[in-house]
Amino acid sequence: MTLSIHNTSETAALVIERIDYFNVAGQLIEKYLPRAIALKPYGAIQIVIPQEDTRGGLGANFIVDWSSAGAIDEPYLEAIMIGGPGTQGYSLVSLGRKVSRP
Repeated sequence: MTLSIHNTSETAALVIERIDYFNVAGQLIEKYLPRAIALKPYGAIQIVIPQEDTRGGLGANFIVDWSSAGAIDEPYLEAIMIGGPGTQGYSLVSLGRKVSRP
């Protein structure tokens, strides 16, 4: 599985403050950023989970926290899964959704 985060701004940096990976039970599996990173305008970052890594289960989740110095469009987030045995394959794309947290 690959998590892809794209800065959709033409002029401003997107600051990624957190990328955390959770399993189907809601338990934190891994934190991917030791510190915040800035994506340049139209920049992108990818987090790759190897196919043999099954720690997340069928309903694994990523939480991404982001900010910017000024008003910008929301980033584009998607998770892409590709796999399959032999010559048969499958692919799945899941778009990120904004969620409210206290």
